[in-house]
Amino acid sequence: MLKSDGIQVLYAQDLILFPVYLLVIILLAFLYRNIAYRNIPSGNYFLPALAIKILGGLAMGTVYIYYYNGGDTFYYYYDAETFNKAIQNSFDLFVKLLFLPAKTVTMSTYESTRWLVYFNDSSGWTADKVYGILSVLSFHSYPVMTLLTAALSFTGAWALYRTFTDLYPGMHKQFALVILFVPSVFFWGSGILKDSITFGCLGWMTYSSYLILFKKTKLIKNSITFLCTSFLAIQIKPYIVISFLPALIFWIFFTYRSRINNRFVRVVLGPAIFIISLISGYLLVLRLGEEYSKYSLQTVMETVEDFHRWHAYLAENANASGYSFGEFNGKWTGLISKIPAAINVTLFRPYLWEVNNIVMMAAAIESAFILAFTLYILIRNGIRRTVTSVFTNPALFFCLFFSLVFAFAVGFSSYNFGALVRYKIPCIPFFLAGLIILNYETTLKRKKSVAEKELSRKRNLDLIHKRKVIAED
Repeated sequence: MLKSDGIQVLYAQDLILFPVYLLVIILLAFLYRNIAYRNIPSGNYFLPALAIKILGGLAMGTVYIYYYNGGDTFYYYYDAETFNKAIQNSFDLFVKLLFLPAKTVTMSTYESTRWLVYFNDSSGWTADKVYGILSVLSFHSYPVMTLLTAALSFTGAWALYRTFTDLYPGMHKQFALVILFVPSVFFWGSGILKDSITFGCLGWMTYSSYLILFKKTKLIKNSITFLCTSFLAIQIKPYIVISFLPALIFWIFFTYRSRINNRFVRVVLGPAIFIISLISGYLLVLRLGEEYSKYSLQTVMETVEDFHRWHAYLAENANASGYSFGEFNGKWTGLISKIPAAINVTLFRPYLWEVNNIVMMAAAIESAFILAFTLYILIRNGIRRTVTSVFTNPALFFCLFFSLVFAFAVGFSSYNFGALVRYKIPCIPFFLAGLIILNYETTLKRKKSVAEKELSRKRNLDLIHKRKVIAED
């Protein structure tokens, strides 16, 4: 029926399959909500959040069809069909494809893989496998695959939401707004793209590690969840895990630091943990570089330089949505000097005056709201209270550390707003949740300070009154 970039994505049977699958998912979600979240305020957001994820996934596919006239989402759909055909011919072939490494040619799988778009890309081939399974479950229907992708990604978003509502039970509405209903997150993180898979994995990584390390519940189940989702994330986008693990280490340290009796050890352990985190991240990058050459340190620096040159050329000559930080010398000193600008571009750009297409306009409006909200929180709470809260609240430090490190990584390497708006979605909920926590903590401190001053004033008045009484006697 409908083709995009030469790939047929809609068939007559989709008119039957999609409503059936949609009805089943909604009924299952309704039953789960009524069982698991009966009389729990956060349960009110379960079905609306699922619905918005589904709409986001469908809207993304529509944009790729009618605005971009093709793109990654349809290439994943195209590659996924080989798994559907394989299982129809031989279950053994289907299993072989699932466990086949990228760029590996064998006699039994050659005919299935030789025309695939992402077979020679390790991360793309992993995503192909995920969507290959969904292709089998959906009878290779693009709308149904989108529906299943949105639902699975939603489970990760909901897991992330549950983490913060468990930490702060009275703030379910605020966290719902910044985790479940951010437009760019439910739009780019719900369709058939890598980002939907990795965002779902990140949500489960956060929730399972929280349950293991801080709640100490269902250790085996949550350990399996953490290992599986982190493994999948590292196969597709290793930099997510590289950014997440140091933040998690700090979260653990700041949470349990008060239990260390020796004051000297408490003071020294903070910088030590920071250094260990840096070393761990460095070693992790080296390890990734051994297995995936494009993630080696030298290759990353070379790739970044190439990205800069290419996107600068596009911005100047093809009116593409590129941005630039100026000259980059390809050394670590140059890298460090770009940190503030890279974080700024991820969180707060494109600015409204940088817009040159409708997709950038949507991103610019959201970025403007995030910038305004950030300035409001910082001005309202002040620099001193902000810094104090960040270094005394473990969950707040975790959110901001992860989001800022991640923002730097994607902001520095993308050099294109079109790509950046997709790449940055994992850090946006954490950054906004951090601002929510910051505001909550400083508000409590402000109220406590006012209450203490009022109590002190009353005590002084009582003391003055008693002295008057004594003097009169």
